[in-house]
Amino acid sequence: MKFLKKFKFLFFVIIGILIFLWVYEFFAGPQSIEIITKNYDKLYFLILAHILTLCLDSLSWYILAGNKKLSIIWAFLITWISQAAGKFFPTGNITGEFVRAYLGIKRGLNTVQSSSTVFADLVIATYALLIIATFSFFIIISNNLNFFSLENSFFFYASLLFFLVSCLIIFFLVRKRFISFFLKKIPTFFKFSLKKKTVITLIKIDFYLFKLSKEKNKVLKALIFRLIGWLSGAFEIYVFLWIIGIEANYLDLVILESFTSLIKAFAFFIPGGLGIQELAFVMIGDFVGLSGPISFSIAIGRRIREILIGLPAVAVWMILFNRKSQSN
Repeated sequence: MKFLKKFKFLFFVIIGILIFLWVYEFFAGPQSIEIITKNYDKLYFLILAHILTLCLDSLSWYILAGNKKLSIIWAFLITWISQAAGKFFPTGNITGEFVRAYLGIKRGLNTVQSSSTVFADLVIATYALLIIATFSFFIIISNNLNFFSLENSFFFYASLLFFLVSCLIIFFLVRKRFISFFLKKIPTFFKFSLKKKTVITLIKIDFYLFKLSKEKNKVLKALIFRLIGWLSGAFEIYVFLWIIGIEANYLDLVILESFTSLIKAFAFFIPGGLGIQELAFVMIGDFVGLSGPISFSIAIGRRIREILIGLPAVAVWMILFNRKSQSN
């Protein structure tokens, strides 16, 4: 089983590398690298720009948790660490969310509250991305009807449809308390049973999610922060283009950020979206009028930012939480 998991991980990594190399060769990768190296001394601005996005993402979770044990600072640190884990470890964002729930428990939240709020925040972030991407879709087709061509935009259509269906299904399952329903049906359809402690925890999570879905004010606030967070991602691209001396329409960058994030999330099985993120930037960049080398340089700049932000986050994880475990 472990061999199969390692093989699957390695297989998807290789696919990602091949896609990355193809994009690098086909879209003037050396020219993109040259653009970045000429402006390497200003890349620290990418870190400053990303801090805003991290703050907004952290505030969303902080609002949903509503627990004094999780301060804004700790919500920021844990979100920072979990997003880094999602970039450097297998299965991408899924790994990051497990890390966030785990560190939330380490910080003092109970298992039910940490798991439920992390899942709820992930769902809200997905809804926010769907809203931004749908808005971007209507903006771009109003200016370029060629986007309706299935040949040019298949990945976007597939991603948008996938997220739309996923959001509807998740909403239905939470409101109908599907976990409790499923637990009741296990003895009927399956020849195994869960431990009593596990069943109780799952039922509590199910009820917590249902209860949270009724708190419209809290959910709306979290959604607003997530929406602004996605817009902040476009601001990061704006900062990068400013670094390399390119002027761009901010609305075009919102389209670029949302479509790229949508496609990358759809291909979640590729670790870190390797190759997929680069291909998406180039594909969507072409629609908003950016050349291949510029679009690819944006993608490389995003990777550089992930490393500059991610490596310190892993170090903070090891220092803060290992020390906390030893003191306990």
